[in-house]
Amino acid sequence: MSLKSIFFSNSSQIEAIKKERDAYKKKYEKAFKEAEELKEIVTENIKRSKSTSFLSENMKKLEDLENELKIQKQRVQEAKKIAQDAMHVKKDFLANMRHEVRTPMNSILAFSDMLTHELKDKTQLSYAKNIFSSGHKLLSLMDDIIELSRLESGIFEINMRAIDTAHFFNSVVKGHESKAASKGLNLTLEVDSTIPESLIFDDEKVKEILDNLISNAIKFTKNGNITVNILAEQHNHTQNEIDISMVVKDTGTGIDAHSHQRIFEIFEKREDANDGEFQGIGLGLSINKKMAKLMDGDISLSSTLGEGSTFTFSLNRLEIVLASADDTEEKSNLNFNLIKPEGARVMVIDDVQSSCEMIQNAFTQTNTKVITHSNLHEAIKSLKSHTFDLIFIDVNILNMDENAVSKVIAKMSNAPIVSLTQTSVKDIIFTKGGVNIVGHLKKPISKVELFKISLKILNSSLSLNSSLENESQTISDFSHLDKKSLEQFLSHHSKDVTPLFTQAVATNDLNMIASFSKTLLSLAQQYKISSLVAFSQELLQKIELFEIDTINTMMAEYKEKIKRLQNL
Repeated sequence: MSLKSIFFSNSSQIEAIKKERDAYKKKYEKAFKEAEELKEIVTENIKRSKSTSFLSENMKKLEDLENELKIQKQRVQEAKKIAQDAMHVKKDFLANMRHEVRTPMNSILAFSDMLTHELKDKTQLSYAKNIFSSGHKLLSLMDDIIELSRLESGIFEINMRAIDTAHFFNSVVKGHESKAASKGLNLTLEVDSTIPESLIFDDEKVKEILDNLISNAIKFTKNGNITVNILAEQHNHTQNEIDISMVVKDTGTGIDAHSHQRIFEIFEKREDANDGEFQGIGLGLSINKKMAKLMDGDISLSSTLGEGSTFTFSLNRLEIVLASADDTEEKSNLNFNLIKPEGARVMVIDDVQSSCEMIQNAFTQTNTKVITHSNLHEAIKSLKSHTFDLIFIDVNILNMDENAVSKVIAKMSNAPIVSLTQTSVKDIIFTKGGVNIVGHLKKPISKVELFKISLKILNSSLSLNSSLENESQTISDFSHLDKKSLEQFLSHHSKDVTPLFTQAVATNDLNMIASFSKTLLSLAQQYKISSLVAFSQELLQKIELFEIDTINTMMAEYKEKIKRLQNL
């Protein structure tokens, strides 16, 4: 075979071998690739297996925890029920104890009291009086211990309701007048004119505390005065809340400095309380202080030995009652011209048409312009182009979008805001940086309440008797009277009006002030003295509205007016 043929033969074999090699290489690469894919699948399955195992394990733990939580929750519910049952049992026990002890004790007191009126023998009479006195002390002690036990156990219910403040404080103090008078003590009540007409609080518990403070003041005062002052401390117009203080001040024996704190502790009492007249076990003030704290208040003491004591009972965050048209007697003779006589601009924003119409109609015959909007967008456009003296706005609109509306209005106007609401605003959260809320009106809106709040906020000329403030005007007001007529007027005034005025100022009694006003009105009309006619009419109107501040101011102005008149 030639060399050439051998070469080609070998080349063919080599080529065949190469092809076979390439084929095996492809098969290998394919098998390798499949092996890698299989490896990935196996690895992923292992991971999934492990993950599933981990998840299953944690799910099991979670289920165990949930089961344990259910068991614990059940135990808590059972414990709560047991505690509530125990509380009811204790409450019933205390109530029954009071009843069971009072029943025989009342018999003892009743019969011993009968014996004190029937026995003639001095020794036996002394025994009967001791039984009666000791029975009263025992009954009082039992009441105090039960009350203290209720407070300590948390069996304390606060019954909040709307209270007429003037009537409440007058009745509390009036209940102690006879006892004070029997000791020759002068007991007086002074109520801050800014105290709202009606507040929401637990009148029974407040009365209980005030009664004890006033009784103690009478007990430890041999001569002098006892004054009860009701003061307005902090007024939160935005939340419609007020803090008040009830201050009982006496000119009695006083308390030394080191006893000021101890006197409020259980079984602590004043050192002079060991005297026969002042005996007690020292539970009253302790109970009072605990009770005050549970009503978001406190009792504090300021005293100097030998000079008297001042106990201050404070209550915080009392809600002011908002009166609506359903709660007040609507008056048709309210003169809205008294409100900013020169005129003002008022805006009402409310989607309730009746509220808008009511406010607008009230100012119809006045110089005040009222613009109403049921659409917030239109109201904001109006605020951009005009300045307003007062804005009435529905509280739900004001608080829209998390108080965003309040912030927008605040940036556009600094006018005072009065909210219009159908419910209590005490728990509504008004944002900082929002509008200046100065008051609230309850729907349906009372015309009387609208008059009061508008009169106050718009800083109107409260007095129709502006002539009383200007001496030259005063003189000209009497210029139509000749000397004889003026003397006759002053004579009638001195005889008929002055005694009533003096008595009204001394007693500060509204009925007496009204009597003075009516008598003055009749005399002023008789002599055609316009400023006094206007003064009398307005004063009568303020009495109807119970505007104490304005009444006091007008009475002081009238006193100066008459002095100037007498010097003419």
